[in-house]
Amino acid sequence: MYETFFGMEHTPFVRDVPADKLYESDSFRETLGRLAYVADRQKFAVVTADPGCGKSTLIRRFYEELPKSEYIVLYLSDSKLTPRWFYKGLLDQLGLESKFYRGDSKRQLQQQIEIIRGVQHKKVVCILDEAHLL
Repeated sequence: MYETFFGMEHTPFVRDVPADKLYESDSFRETLGRLAYVADRQKFAVVTADPGCGKSTLIRRFYEELPKSEYIVLYLSDSKLTPRWFYKGLLDQLGLESKFYRGDSKRQLQQQIEIIRGVQHKKVVCILDEAHLL
């Protein structure tokens, strides 16, 4: 009702605001740049902040900005993730059935990432959202 009155295209303050409509503060843009740097160089990054600050929203924006022709993004959101389920979740997204033992699954994931890099010439970005209890 108020969306029409104020001429809004989208309802404000909801989780599914289109990523390109998000407010871009200086720190938001800076963090996106740092994440892009990390993804391009295949490094590790950790984003931390107080609850409700927009970490997941930032990650969603980062994901949407990555060129799909250059990157494969694997996304897990589980605060009670174990190493075995970590490998299983990533391998499932790649369309593979994981090995039973954690070490075997780890090697399987590493091999698959090398195949993606060598054959498809894409970079793999793994995003763990809500992983604070790992």
